[in-house]
Amino acid sequence: MAIGKAILLMAKERNITKYRISKRSGVTQTTLGEITNGKNTNPTVETLEKIAIGIGIPLSELLRKAEELEKEEAIENE
Repeated sequence: MAIGKAILLMAKERNITKYRISKRSGVTQTTLGEITNGKNTNPTVETLEKIAIGIGIPLSELLRKAEELEKEEAIENE
């Protein structure tokens, strides 16, 4: 799912590890890993908000990146 890829990309751009995101956000490493690995494809808005805070960005920026990635994937799959 694009949201997991978006989390990883935004974290990489800011040089933040998943461990650091987990500590800053209060989201467990297991939950964060499931989202970024695509096992959890329907995280709650509350969880995504916490992850965005952990990365240091607004939720809207994270969702915008996920939308961009979904559009890119759709174009590639045509």
